[in-house]
Amino acid sequence: MTMKKFSTYFILLVCGLFLATACSKDDKFEPTIFDTTPPVLKGLDLWIMDNITIPYNIEVIYKWRDVETDLGRNLTPPLESKADGFVKILKDIWINPYVDEAGDVFFKMLSPKQLLLIGSSAYNSNGTITLGSAEGGRKIVIYEINLLDKTNKARLRKYMKTIHHEFGHIANQTVEIPVEYEMVTPNYRSDWNNVSEQGAYDAGFISPYAMSAPTEDFVEMLAILLTNSKTEWDALLEKPATPEAKAALKRKLELVVSYYKNVWKIDLWSLQSRCEAAINNVTGN
Repeated sequence: MTMKKFSTYFILLVCGLFLATACSKDDKFEPTIFDTTPPVLKGLDLWIMDNITIPYNIEVIYKWRDVETDLGRNLTPPLESKADGFVKILKDIWINPYVDEAGDVFFKMLSPKQLLLIGSSAYNSNGTITLGSAEGGRKIVIYEINLLDKTNKARLRKYMKTIHHEFGHIANQTVEIPVEYEMVTPNYRSDWNNVSEQGAYDAGFISPYAMSAPTEDFVEMLAILLTNSKTEWDALLEKPATPEAKAALKRKLELVVSYYKNVWKIDLWSLQSRCEAAINNVTGN
């Protein structure tokens, strides 16, 4: 055997022994440093799993995970008692009305994969407060959970305005709003927080925040429509001081209603009625 053949044979022999040793079924590995024990669900966690996560594939996060929050803000976790009340009310005033009106397929297709509950408010440097946010159609963050009062209709409507607003964003991130919409009132502005409610009405917007961008305008129309009764909504449409501004609001309403009817097969007037009835049922008035 030549030296070259011997070297090749020796290398193959060593490699074979190494592989045989590495692949041995008798090898024992060090245990993982992570806890791999499945959590035992009980109480609120079990209710969430049975009523929200399994049927709708939505994870509800109420136990503090700082990596899920905005680390640039001073936030606090929700009290478990408040989180418990909130998620059970949420099923009644958000999930059930949408499913009853539009069906399981629609809701499962557009529902966020996570709901993150924050106990405190989220204050911004410009003096405004963020009530909720949507992240790429995947997660909705809801603040002020610790202020929950199920007998307070205004408070429940405030939560639902946030939910409808962010859920509306998921819809228009999936299918864009009509191009015509932003041309109805093209005077959008970054300093919307300096505009009064009446100033927004007179400019043809349903709220000051609606003036910030076309998609925000669109979902503000949706959210305010769904958190008011038909009578209250009709009164809002009369708020502008000029016929031109009233006409602008009504034209944008037509575009929002037709978008949901044509794209998602949802009758917003029927959904509005369901949402109002659900909140009245919870508050008892």
